[in-house]
Amino acid sequence: MMTWLTPIGFLGLIGLIVLIIIYIIKPNYQNKVISSTFIWRLSLKYRKKRLPINKLQNILQFLCQLLILTISALLLAQPVISSMQFGDENEKIIIIDASASMRVNDGSRMRFEKAVDRAKEVAQETIENGGIVSIVLADADPNFVAQRCGEAQLQEVTEKLDELLADGTQCIYGSADMQGAVSLAEEVLRYNSEAQVHLYTATNYIEKNGIIVENFSTETEWNAAILGVDAYLDQSNHVEVDIRVGCYGRTEYLTVYCKVHKPNGNEQPIELVKTEAFDPTEEERNIVFNDDHMRDQLGGRSLTSYDYMEVYVTVSDSLQDDNKFFVYGGQKQVIRIQYASSKPNVFFNNMFRSMRQTMKNDWKIEFVELEAGATGATEGFDFYIFEHKMPSVMPTDGVVLLVNPGSEPENSGLSLGDLKSTPDPRSTYMAAGNPHDLMNFVDPGRITLYRYREIRSSDGYQELAYYNGSPLILAKNDDQAKVVVWAFDLHFTNLATMPDFSFMMFNMFNYFIPTTMDANYYEIGETVNLQARGTQLKVKGEGIDMAFEGKTGKMVISKPGSYTVTQMPMKGDTPIVEQFFVNIPNYESNISKNVDALPIINVDRNMEIKLQDLLFYFAIGLVLFMFAEWYLNTKKNY
Repeated sequence: MMTWLTPIGFLGLIGLIVLIIIYIIKPNYQNKVISSTFIWRLSLKYRKKRLPINKLQNILQFLCQLLILTISALLLAQPVISSMQFGDENEKIIIIDASASMRVNDGSRMRFEKAVDRAKEVAQETIENGGIVSIVLADADPNFVAQRCGEAQLQEVTEKLDELLADGTQCIYGSADMQGAVSLAEEVLRYNSEAQVHLYTATNYIEKNGIIVENFSTETEWNAAILGVDAYLDQSNHVEVDIRVGCYGRTEYLTVYCKVHKPNGNEQPIELVKTEAFDPTEEERNIVFNDDHMRDQLGGRSLTSYDYMEVYVTVSDSLQDDNKFFVYGGQKQVIRIQYASSKPNVFFNNMFRSMRQTMKNDWKIEFVELEAGATGATEGFDFYIFEHKMPSVMPTDGVVLLVNPGSEPENSGLSLGDLKSTPDPRSTYMAAGNPHDLMNFVDPGRITLYRYREIRSSDGYQELAYYNGSPLILAKNDDQAKVVVWAFDLHFTNLATMPDFSFMMFNMFNYFIPTTMDANYYEIGETVNLQARGTQLKVKGEGIDMAFEGKTGKMVISKPGSYTVTQMPMKGDTPIVEQFFVNIPNYESNISKNVDALPIINVDRNMEIKLQDLLFYFAIGLVLFMFAEWYLNTKKNY
């Protein structure tokens, strides 16, 4: 970078103003009438013919004088080129980028393989010249391959670098933690702040912050990627598909295929196809298959359900791991709800209609309301609501809500007392009991109460709300029973008119019947949260076969592909099977990306500022322009 040692020298530029003023006030020739001779007239005629050349010479001479004054002022300011040097070459810290974009193959070898070979070459050369080498592998959890190794460890360093290429798993499918890698480099710099830090990558960093970057990308590399797929229901509950596609490093026509399996329950799949042109000015775009496209493939019918979708491109690009994308969850699992009451009300019916619409992306809710006084079934449903009239035996294959129980079902664990009334329903409120997920956003202190059923004992239940020492809302959740008890009549409380009613119903679904995964799609490095509503939760796929104990589990998938989650229901031997898909991060699919800056090294480094004097070059320019000005002056015609 050019800088100036004596900036006050720029005051010399004032001479430019003086020169311009001189030319402005310089007197011009004046026309005068004088006696002339024939020779004088010939002289004037000759001078008029040479006048255009004289004007050009005057302009060039003026420009030379301007440049002479400018260069003289710059010389007074003492121009230099400054550069910062970090240490010498006696110790090197080599960071190898092991992110998914380093898996790109130009037809000969992967970028990662080239980077490891380069690291081996530099390490051997440095150590043989008496230097020290440290090598950091920058993956999701950066680690030292070698730390401050010298001549005695040369063979060990070489073997460890060879191991990085042995099984092909050291270059991950996710993103690298570059900040973590630089932090490891800082550990070495604390021993020797003059060590050089090298990064072998394929990402273009605009600001390198003192790190020497070697880029292992080539011009022939390019990548087509399915970045994401959103299959959703429109306002008419018809399926539409929005596909995000990327094309990096090449102008290309891409044909995108969307294969829909079991459309509307049919065994014969349908395939949607669309071709789009991509160029460097628009590397990403959305391709949409709407209801019209579905109708064309389904003989005029709309797509309302499917088993799964397979979205892909068939191209020979440099990274094959993101050319395919699976969409699961098209066939929603059915949740069957039974409502049995001796005096039915509209509250539950309206609530489950609302829940059916709100939760349509997670479940297909079927609500069965029995006639007043009818005996409800005790098996075959996922959610049972018994109001006033209780079953003789508790169901064991689903969630049970007992509202204003008039009797004690067998195996319920309840012992009921008398029906009681409160003194003033307008000013009598419930009180909060034990904190519980079922009571999220629920405030018992705003729920009025007029009549309630006394609970004498409740074996295995948690008591969530009270009045006058008697539990009003109770819950049990174990391998044998999932039960909620409301020991009051909805007609003698304001609960059904309060938002707390909706909160409690949604809380029951989220707590007892949770979605197994919070999504059907994840990127590498994201945490998959699993919640079992049955037993024996297992995950299998792409080298993984895991079983989870308990109701919840977490895992981070390290390889792209499809994964199957299996669990057994509370009752029955038919497993519940669900799937999700994991893709490499969109950030890594862009194999020619530019990044603003590398992390800053937070270690005081011994930096040497090198100054290259430019006086000699400016002096040469000054002499040349002075000679040009003199030459133009000698050629003037007076």
